[in-house]
Amino acid sequence: MKAAREAAYRFLSALAGDLPGFEEVIRALFAGDANGFAERMTAWPPDIRDHALKLAALT
Repeated sequence: MKAAREAAYRFLSALAGDLPGFEEVIRALFAGDANGFAERMTAWPPDIRDHALKLAALT
């Protein structure tokens, strides 16, 4: 799980660091809050959101 979260964090930092709600998304990621993680990315581009969800492996 830790490696998956770190991979998701690196991906999101590189591609989504300027998107709205980035910090909240990262907090949810490291809190293990799968629902919050997904919900906070709903306004983001689908490709970024979908790949981040796969990388994070929170579900």
